[in-house]
Amino acid sequence: MSEVVLERNGAVLALRLNRPEQRNGLTGTLLTEYLAALEEARRDDAVRVVVTTGEGDTFSAGADMDDLDSGDQGLNALMHENLGLTDTLSTADRAYDRLGIGRQTLAIKDFDKPLIAAVNGAAAGGGFALAMLHDIRFASQRATFTTAFVRIGLVAEMGLSYTLPRAVGLEAAMDLMYTGRLVGAVEALALRMIRRVLPHDRLMDETMSLAEQIAAQPPIAVQFTKRTLARSLDNSLPAQLDLEWPHQVAAFDTHDAREGIAAFRERRPPRFTGR
Repeated sequence: MSEVVLERNGAVLALRLNRPEQRNGLTGTLLTEYLAALEEARRDDAVRVVVTTGEGDTFSAGADMDDLDSGDQGLNALMHENLGLTDTLSTADRAYDRLGIGRQTLAIKDFDKPLIAAVNGAAAGGGFALAMLHDIRFASQRATFTTAFVRIGLVAEMGLSYTLPRAVGLEAAMDLMYTGRLVGAVEALALRMIRRVLPHDRLMDETMSLAEQIAAQPPIAVQFTKRTLARSLDNSLPAQLDLEWPHQVAAFDTHDAREGIAAFRERRPPRFTGR
């Protein structure tokens, strides 16, 4: 059985984490399948938006605890084995690996099409970190969030120490990470961890509605917009301007830009083709 189920709805691809009996724990197999789905979506011009959710009552409870039973192995060796990296890295790279799960984290963060999370239940540890790697997060009223790591003697990974302070501010992130306390959907909204709280039975409908609205926009312009926004919080203004203009020049040369300008002047709906 696949640990990630793909559901295509027009230009929107929905990815369901599919280990409900294990609370959608993040195994090496699940992450490998998830990244393969993103890579396929990246290459497929017909896919314009990707939505991630969890099967059952949980978004993801984070790392599968069975995978953390290391025996005599160190964390790097354990992680390399679980993710199938043992044969892809040299002995030296395995022994002195400064990135670890960061490889998978960067692959998700660098996915340059809109990525929306529909958080249907608990998002804990790595599951919370995965949700925070998405561009926009909608949550069920049943959703809960916890960094969790400190409660089992570990520290945040999968970029959570980067994404969370940028969403909620440094002091709030310290509160959440130092205590590992549980945050409900209403507080998560107040902290700006999520964009909307929705009735549980409306979560996917509302998330897909947003995804379809985004998918209706000219896709090259949307991808270029994501690329520029992704750098904005780390760039100076001159560096950001230097990034914006080449993307604007490239966008101006597309068929969709010509169509959008013509439709605006002619006061009619545009007909975008993705070219």
